[in-house]
Amino acid sequence: MTTACDEKYIELKPISSCRREVEVAMVEMLVSLQKRGWSAAELALALADASEDLVMMIATKRLRPN
Repeated sequence: MTTACDEKYIELKPISSCRREVEVAMVEMLVSLQKRGWSAAELALALADASEDLVMMIATKRLRPN
């Protein structure tokens, strides 16, 4: 499932190729950042922290009624 959200609600939508597109974009971003001098370990930690922050933000919102 993927989500779309506004200020108070999260709407769940069927997943298509979301995961694949996120992984492609993520790898492109990480390669670019490594070229700017960041290590894979630093990037992995930063990405994990940012992902956790997003998950926590989403978790504090209510599901949008259908």
